[in-house]
Amino acid sequence: MADNLPPQDNGVDEARLNGGAQRGVVRSSKGLPLVWILPLVAGLIAIWLLYQDVAEGDVHASILFHSGDGLVKGKTVVKYSGVDIGVVQNVRLVPNAKELNGADGVLAEVSLNRSAEYLLVEGTEFWVVKPELSITGISGLETLLSGNYIAVESGSGKRKREFVALDRPPAFIRGDGLRVVLKSRRLGSLSRGSPVYYRQLRVGQVADYSLDKDGNEVSIELFIRREYAYLIHRGSRFWNSSGISIEGGISGISVTLESLAALFAGGVSFYTPESQSQSPLAVNGTEFKLYKNFAAADAGISVTLNFDRGVDVTPGGTKVYYQGIQVGEVSGAKANKRMNGMEVKVLMDPATDDLLSENTRFWLAPPTFDFTGGLNKLIQGNRIEVELRRGNRSQRIFSARASAPQRDPRVPGLHLRLTSRNPGSLQRGAPVYFRRIEVGKVQGMELRRDGEGVEVYVVIEPRYAHLVHQGARFWNVSGLRASASLSEGIEVQADSLMSLLRGGVAFGIRREDRAKSTPAQSGDQFPLYSSREAALEEGIEIQISLSSAEGLKVGAPLRFKGVQVGEITRLRLGRDLGEVRARAKLYHRGGNFARAGTRIWVVSPQIGISKIAHLDTLITGRYLALEPGGGPPQTEFYAELQAPKEDLADTMSRPGLTVILDAARRGSLVAGSPVYYRQVQVGEVTGFSLGEYADRVYIYVHIQPQYRPLVREHTVFWNASGVEVNFGLRSGLNINTESAQALIKGGIALATPEAPFMGFEVETGSHFPLYPKAEPEWYKWSPKIELYDSSEPVK
Repeated sequence: MADNLPPQDNGVDEARLNGGAQRGVVRSSKGLPLVWILPLVAGLIAIWLLYQDVAEGDVHASILFHSGDGLVKGKTVVKYSGVDIGVVQNVRLVPNAKELNGADGVLAEVSLNRSAEYLLVEGTEFWVVKPELSITGISGLETLLSGNYIAVESGSGKRKREFVALDRPPAFIRGDGLRVVLKSRRLGSLSRGSPVYYRQLRVGQVADYSLDKDGNEVSIELFIRREYAYLIHRGSRFWNSSGISIEGGISGISVTLESLAALFAGGVSFYTPESQSQSPLAVNGTEFKLYKNFAAADAGISVTLNFDRGVDVTPGGTKVYYQGIQVGEVSGAKANKRMNGMEVKVLMDPATDDLLSENTRFWLAPPTFDFTGGLNKLIQGNRIEVELRRGNRSQRIFSARASAPQRDPRVPGLHLRLTSRNPGSLQRGAPVYFRRIEVGKVQGMELRRDGEGVEVYVVIEPRYAHLVHQGARFWNVSGLRASASLSEGIEVQADSLMSLLRGGVAFGIRREDRAKSTPAQSGDQFPLYSSREAALEEGIEIQISLSSAEGLKVGAPLRFKGVQVGEITRLRLGRDLGEVRARAKLYHRGGNFARAGTRIWVVSPQIGISKIAHLDTLITGRYLALEPGGGPPQTEFYAELQAPKEDLADTMSRPGLTVILDAARRGSLVAGSPVYYRQVQVGEVTGFSLGEYADRVYIYVHIQPQYRPLVREHTVFWNASGVEVNFGLRSGLNINTESAQALIKGGIALATPEAPFMGFEVETGSHFPLYPKAEPEWYKWSPKIELYDSSEPVK
């Protein structure tokens, strides 16, 4: 056997010498065999990966939730400070969880980045963030797109891997600030996030609340932003400004409302009395009493107002305002000892202490609707306004007015007086506009001593006072202004919604007036016009007598060629009641119309078989039309109820050609009857008159300028009125008429023979016979006559 052979150096040769069989050779190896290298490398990699997983890989934790709403395996992320630090790996139910007092829960297994491992300690809180919409704000809105997520608030303590999530966000508010506690017997409508106000400025919010252990009080934790923490002293007083408080009494109903947000979300206000301003600043955890309202907090300076009559004020409800800012509140009201007035107690903001002097005035103001004041002012009723002024001595008892003063010269600005017969819907406080920018206000208005008008007091803000010059024009922009016509429809104008509700005044100045006028001074007086058009147009006042003013009204326009040149400013009966006297104002260049010879007539709708005109007056109302005269200046006129008929002599001077047709009878012709050439209207009948011997009728016909060459010496005219009916056994029934208009209004036709029989052109005033009907050959005439260009001037 080969295994029993001793090893030899020349073994190969030995094997071959003993029969040719090959013998195996055993060699001994030194070191690690190559076959173990690969498993060794794999082992090292596994160890490295294990190290990586242990040292740098995700960390795992489990969070027990009351509900699994919003938790999705592999999708719901864990966020800390807005950064994704993990994700939910698995979700499973946990029945009868002892951490939830035996209630069923949902356990979420989450993996977190190794960098967030420090968060997994005692005190760390988890909760699910969902979109929430409330009156105090919107939170979690980003989750509408990204989905719910788990938020983390870090704690401090020993390491921990198992947590119980909060069922709502923690009360902790991130940020630097002061945290104080209010004690109250009732929570009211306060809730988490309810605002905390200081002088109606939001400075913090309600962080949390809880019932005390004994159940007698509620502890309300407030978070005050650091920049406002200095406002809170140990002597500060807090009161509940939540919701709307309605109290009824013999003096009326009190409605208290801090803000619309407070109406729904509740709110807390605070104030530090002057006497407590030196008390130490509050620190975290300082406790305060929460009063039920401002008056109960006694957080103001007590002031007594003596009214000389009964006024409608409500303790706790009626506010005191200074230039739109609340500076106090009525705390009590009763009849005075003499029973001829009221004594009203007011708690004023301590900030007004230095301004409560002998120069300070109080008055009662009625409620006004103001968008800037919102719903509050709409429902709070009367208010007390105060004009705070420094003086030589401090004062706490004042004589108050039962109505607002009509003007106060102490208000800084340019004070002007506007005179008007009717102020329209103007109210105290109405804005004054310049180029639609509010530059002042209406202080008040009162009836003039003579009873002939109203004086409106306005004040222009100091920075805009230079805009008012002596030549400025003021006009009323109260309410709506509407105009309508068949061609342009209905147009409604309003300067602003505020002017629609409270009225308003606007002013402007023409450039030429501004250049030659000086700046206005306080006390200057200006007329208040009813409209911008009336204000900016120079005018001449004229008097018009009418037999009837039916259909006319004040403001009705005076028009010339369709352009308004004035308006009626007043209508009244004459002394003998036999006529109507109208006062009208002619606008710019009115001197061209205020002259002798000017004709004025009433334009009213005309609907008839012969004419339909001025239908727009059915909507806009009747107006006065003018035709200027050329005489000397005149301001007294008489208006006709119809348009004046054109004088025949005037028709002869019209541009074009006017000829006179001699006829035995007028027939059905009327002024305005058309004149045709080849059934094309080329003119019209302008009038009639009997001949010198009354043996004929002269019919005046006007031919339009461009058709004047059609009338020659041998032109023939015939009456084309009505309809011609011919009937014959061979020809049948023939009905001829020049036009449907000629059938109604009558008409005249003309024809001119061909050259050289037509003759020359004729002059105005030429006579032609008017034939009762046309000869058949006249219809066959077709001369070639060149017409005038209508765009060229006519001789």
